[in-house]
Amino acid sequence: MRLQKFLAMQTVNSRRKAEDLIASGAVAINGQVAHLGMCVNPMADSVSVNGATISNAPAMRRNHPLVLLMNKPRGYVCSHADKYNAETIFSLIPKEFCGKKLMFCGRLDKETEGMVIITDDGDFAQRITHPSCGVKKHYQVALSSPLPDKVARHLLRGIDSDGEFLKFDRIVAIGRGNMKNLVFEVVLSQGKKNEIHRALAHFGIFVKKLKRTRMGGLRLRGVATGRCRRLTEDEMEALLCEKI
Repeated sequence: MRLQKFLAMQTVNSRRKAEDLIASGAVAINGQVAHLGMCVNPMADSVSVNGATISNAPAMRRNHPLVLLMNKPRGYVCSHADKYNAETIFSLIPKEFCGKKLMFCGRLDKETEGMVIITDDGDFAQRITHPSCGVKKHYQVALSSPLPDKVARHLLRGIDSDGEFLKFDRIVAIGRGNMKNLVFEVVLSQGKKNEIHRALAHFGIFVKKLKRTRMGGLRLRGVATGRCRRLTEDEMEALLCEKI
């Protein structure tokens, strides 16, 4: 991750201010003065500003934050408790992790399935979910009707929906045979509430099935539906990868 982006997310909330800090020599990575253009690995590097540590990854590793990858089934809600829905994702957590104060990183609605990250580390959750971190979310989308090229271009430019700007970063057709032009991979930067449903419904196209398959550089692999497993440090680092 670019150092100025990391600083903006962690401290000053502005890349310009972050760049000014770096240029002034106030920022250090692993004890060495940083320069503009440098990158930082949030899971491996210690970053300080004016001598004050703002990220000490080695210490974080010693504390062993719990980060789980869940393959969410349809019919479950992302909530600790919901008076309208008995089934929540936390009912699927193995007993060995249930004593932790857990939070999910990026809500999926009840009928959406796929990747959900769950952690007991608020800082790590912030790094995944804050828009300035730039973690991309990938979805497999099955549609009720073919997606016209004109509509796809509108979605990539962005549309206004009830006063909110909705935009797809990427749309790639992946359907084959009878599903040609009906199944797509959609990539989002922010993932606003029901963004894919709302953006497509704006053009009279409805989602039949939606599954999140990837966040950052981490893909949903090796986890059966309704199951979860603990991530390794390398997988936690992959979550923060910006490359598509």
